[in-house]
Amino acid sequence: MTPTELAENPAVRRWFTSANLHELDEEGKTHRLALLADFCAQTGRQPEELVSGLLRTTKDGDTAISAKRRTLMNATIDEFVEKSGFTGKDAVVNGNIIRSFLVHNGIFIQGRAWRAGLNQS
Repeated sequence: MTPTELAENPAVRRWFTSANLHELDEEGKTHRLALLADFCAQTGRQPEELVSGLLRTTKDGDTAISAKRRTLMNATIDEFVEKSGFTGKDAVVNGNIIRSFLVHNGIFIQGRAWRAGLNQS
């Protein structure tokens, strides 16, 4: 899926609206779309599948976020960032851009925070 096609995806539109990403300049928008497109390609999943893959049904029939799957997703994001060649602050920021997509689609997930001089990668 190209970044242009991705921009029309309902989950991506939800992300852009919820996070006010429409206010970014074109470079910022394009960067986020390209990053998510690359992540989707690496995982072999569409945006909705990234979100739905983190959900589970409880014994009571409710929907909940799977802690185990969330942990695996965090590792997948970190692996993607590393394979993409990002280091230091860029690695943290770009990983958190992917996490932002999930957060704005109802998945609570946290990554590292950048603190200059304290992060080694």
